[in-house]
Amino acid sequence: MSFASYEIARSGLTVNERGLYVTGHNIANVNTPGYVRQQAMIKNGPVNTVLTRGGLMQVGLGADIQEIRQIRNTFLDNMYRKENSALGYWETRQKTFIDLQAILGEPMESGLQNILNQFWDAWQELAKEPDSLTVRALVRQRSEALVQYVNHLGEQLDRLQNDLNNEIAVRIGEINEITREIAELNVTILKNEVSGDTAADYRDQRNKLIDRLTRLADVNVIEMQDGQVDITLGGYFLVQRGISTDLYAEERNPGDIFYVAKLAGTDIEVPVKSGILKGLMESRGEIPVSGGVTSEDTMNIVSDVKNKLNTLISVMLNEINNLHKSGMNIKDPPEYGEDIFVAINPAKPLQMGNITLNPNLSDLSVIAASKTGMAGDNTIALEIANLRNKALITSKTGLVSIDDYYQYIILTVGNKASEAVNITGSQQNLVQAIDMQRTAIAGVSMDEEMTNMLKFKFAYDAASRVLNIIDSMMETVVNRMGLTGR
Repeated sequence: MSFASYEIARSGLTVNERGLYVTGHNIANVNTPGYVRQQAMIKNGPVNTVLTRGGLMQVGLGADIQEIRQIRNTFLDNMYRKENSALGYWETRQKTFIDLQAILGEPMESGLQNILNQFWDAWQELAKEPDSLTVRALVRQRSEALVQYVNHLGEQLDRLQNDLNNEIAVRIGEINEITREIAELNVTILKNEVSGDTAADYRDQRNKLIDRLTRLADVNVIEMQDGQVDITLGGYFLVQRGISTDLYAEERNPGDIFYVAKLAGTDIEVPVKSGILKGLMESRGEIPVSGGVTSEDTMNIVSDVKNKLNTLISVMLNEINNLHKSGMNIKDPPEYGEDIFVAINPAKPLQMGNITLNPNLSDLSVIAASKTGMAGDNTIALEIANLRNKALITSKTGLVSIDDYYQYIILTVGNKASEAVNITGSQQNLVQAIDMQRTAIAGVSMDEEMTNMLKFKFAYDAASRVLNIIDSMMETVVNRMGLTGR
């Protein structure tokens, strides 16, 4: 017997006590979001080589805790974070389309199509009674309703675009908060693990922040050998060990009205390819577009719809004005007609938010319905009423009518919205499936932990009994041997 036996029994008590501590910590955090279960890794203790009559012999000196490790799968983490960025992107697009469809109000009977129908119908009625002041009042009222609705529609689209732009600044601020916390946790983790302690709980906090960060943008995360992580976005460091670099929201060029993400201390725009931030930029419109038809493959949701609607409004109102100016009113003597719709700001084209009704139309006799000015002539009124079916606007399929072009806009929004809904649903299922696989590995199982608790408890009891037996044997050796013959 030697006192090394005490060390063997003591190590058994210590190791199993630590195992019980880890198991209890897992059970206590079974419902903690982002918690990754821990495991006490037990290894052999040091081996002592002794010389005996039979030669050299190695005697083990118990057990020891090698480390308290987290049970997680790095491959699944990387998959989750990649797909999480895509989910953030498509969820943002889906939300934008929902807001956009609510603004357009189609295919309900409260949208622009209903207002257009009433406007065309009023001119059709005027064609039936070209000299009627009552019908002329209806034409003026429907024209005023068209102006009010179009301007209000433009105002709502502008507000949606501005809200998306402001949210970009908010999300950039959120990214900065997360990267600062991650940099602080890097330092804390390094300090703990360098001293030989475990920093598993701090790692859990950091991983949870990284998961959130990947929903916001397509960041790249690299873990260093010392336990710290570096995080880059578009090739630029946001976190480099204990140092974080902020982003800031600013216009791409002086005079622009939309924000992009730039690297603090520089004028460098940081490219973002996925995540909520990318979804917001594309939803709002990455580049402000002043007019004309954008590409069919454009990803700028609100800008694209605004451009198409402005094209429709501009072509339609200019064509109406031209026809109306070519006609004759019912003044005595008859005069040529004026513009029905005029620009609030003459320096800008007729488009949403810049349209008003010609104040001269308060005199109903100014409305020109005839070509010649003769009583009963309805030529101009009929031509304006028939504009709804006249091919005037160039689209993907060629020249189309005003009504067909508007239906094309609504159909495009509906198709893209459906695409966003379908992809978002698929992406949610994919992210959920990956997360379930992560949870199956990293999550706490109460059955498994109760089994571990019993295992460590019995091992602890056995080690304590070994200690008691060794103590009893030593007592016999010290106090009782040599008593015979006294």
